[in-house]
Amino acid sequence: MQSVRSPLLNPYTQITHAFSTKEDGFSLKPFSQNNLAYHVNDNPKHVFQNHQHFALYLQYDLKKLVHMNQVHGNSISIIDKSTDLNHIPKCDALITQEKNIPLMVMVADCIPILLYDPIKEIIAVVHAGRAGVFNKILIKTINKMTSNFKTDAKDLLVVLGPSIKECCYDVDMQIKVEAIKHNYGYSINEKKDSYYLDLVSIIKEQLKELHIENKNIEISNYCTSCNNKLFFSYRADKNITGRFCGLLMLR
Repeated sequence: MQSVRSPLLNPYTQITHAFSTKEDGFSLKPFSQNNLAYHVNDNPKHVFQNHQHFALYLQYDLKKLVHMNQVHGNSISIIDKSTDLNHIPKCDALITQEKNIPLMVMVADCIPILLYDPIKEIIAVVHAGRAGVFNKILIKTINKMTSNFKTDAKDLLVVLGPSIKECCYDVDMQIKVEAIKHNYGYSINEKKDSYYLDLVSIIKEQLKELHIENKNIEISNYCTSCNNKLFFSYRADKNITGRFCGLLMLR
């Protein structure tokens, strides 16, 4: 199965991680091939087969998988031994210290973020779309790791997976005004009377605020829109598309 791994996380054998791709799945057009989302009107049988295939590939128990009903907010769920694994939490970030509980974030242009604290052995996944980035979902997730598990932000490894980049993320004047309102004006670039949003630049500044060093940060070079043959892209696929994932699990 085709997947993208993180050079930053690869040396840590105590975790399992990957970003899935479109390739090598069971879904038919327009969701072909490896769509992992049930909510996009794909055939549920094919989606389940895709999940089974991915679980077998990464060797995790699909019954223990935790993913989210992502709402572009800033709610965060902690997964522990008391969590009902059959319940899908309505949130945009998951945190756990439990082993063999795979956490999944699904995207199709938004930024899938994997967080790993190798000192305290804590992991998190974050769904960072425009609304979440503007509302500091990543900072809030890291702060929750600190308050609940005593994570030192400086110990964190932060991986930003494939996502839409500034080159393809054109926005309207309303988004430009909103960015300026949040003091993110630096993330808007004007080209030929169009505005382009660079979400990664905002996240870099947010991580700098937490004193996380560049050596602990990895940013995928893949733009999902430019690389639409490999990744699902809401924009490139004209709004009808599947979802790929970022997955992280403690062994």
